[in-house]
Amino acid sequence: MTAPLVETRNLKKYFKTSRGLLHAVEDVNLQILPGKTLGVVGESGCGKSTLGRTILRLQEATDGEILYNGENIRKYRGKDMRKIHLNMQMVFQDPYSSLDPRMSVHDLIAEPVAVCGLMRNKVEIKEHVHEIMEMCGLPANHSNLYPHELDGGLRQRVGLARAMAVSPKFIVCDEPVSALDVSIQAQILNLLMDLQEQRGLCYMFITHDLCVVKHISNEIMVMYMGQTIEYAPTAELFAHPAHPYTKALLAAVPTIDLSKRNQEHFTLKGEVTSPINPAPGCRFAPRCPYACDKCKEPCQLHEIAPGHLVSCKLFEK
Repeated sequence: MTAPLVETRNLKKYFKTSRGLLHAVEDVNLQILPGKTLGVVGESGCGKSTLGRTILRLQEATDGEILYNGENIRKYRGKDMRKIHLNMQMVFQDPYSSLDPRMSVHDLIAEPVAVCGLMRNKVEIKEHVHEIMEMCGLPANHSNLYPHELDGGLRQRVGLARAMAVSPKFIVCDEPVSALDVSIQAQILNLLMDLQEQRGLCYMFITHDLCVVKHISNEIMVMYMGQTIEYAPTAELFAHPAHPYTKALLAAVPTIDLSKRNQEHFTLKGEVTSPINPAPGCRFAPRCPYACDKCKEPCQLHEIAPGHLVSCKLFEK
């Protein structure tokens, strides 16, 4: 059995506020195999981006383990962590704000190579930058342009090229196509999949778009208020969604398939509970049509089919 490249065990990330601890990520366990993509979905504020940043240690975890190639990288410091960051990169949601407006495309891609000391010779760096630009679909004559001279799709290609410049094995894609037109989204998604096939890359793809995540992911993790509520292979999740929240998300996806017009639809009602010092039990219960007294008790993930896990009292034996 192939060992996971990236794994988390009971990962937690809390933020201190004037009213108490905000539980942004709560006991998240995930595994991503080499060359595979884990899609992470959920509504805004559910902790998706915080999870990605915490795994890369752009934010320090409150508790739990982050494993890369079987090693807990939470204990790494200094040079050891810098070596890990060569293998773990991130593509941010907004390609404009994540790029220095005072640097040209060439300098933006060359910067991580120089900072990490991978190359010293300017000629080698220039050749490497041109190779990465070609790989990411950036015209060679764009190397002297600045971010404000590029459209959104090209800026996102520059962001991806920066990540690819140090030859990583794992990339967190934090909603990389949400700010782009649909036609440009398809180009970026196809580019990501081509790079994955060529380089054997491992992705965590964070998004709120279920159509996008279905296209690119091997497995999907559904998050709600910092917790994993469902985890399954992509085909299994779309064919047999189990958690009421997952069903509500899928019901919200527009479709022209008339055969689905008589299917059960979920309309979420009620208020979202506060993530600050949350009470034990299901955090989705105030909005769930099936909520009962048992939902006030802590709930764990249960396997209801091979590889299909769900956290809901409806599935507890």
